[in-house]
Amino acid sequence: MKITESHTLFEKRFGRNDFKEIPNIRAMSEGLAYLMKYLEKSGERIVYSRGLSQYIVSDILDEDIVARMGQDNNKLLLFDDFTCIDDGEIKGKISPEIIKEMPKAN
Repeated sequence: MKITESHTLFEKRFGRNDFKEIPNIRAMSEGLAYLMKYLEKSGERIVYSRGLSQYIVSDILDEDIVARMGQDNNKLLLFDDFTCIDDGEIKGKISPEIIKEMPKAN
């Protein structure tokens, strides 16, 4: 037996949708890329800047990339705990202390 609660507005517009657990990082990346595509088509964008007064300059690891975005896939969506790298030296996971150590840009 399965119990489903649905909102009538969404059910009328989109049909019945059952949510399921995202099985792995690749599936999550594909889902986020799909959502980002439609956000960009409408001219919207997501900006995350909580606690960052300016940009930091960092190399990143491939496993820290959730999805590629933008018209030419030249923008990256990163996990919240990405690793900061300065001139080949791993500084550590992003944190207020690491941000202070990283080179800045505007």
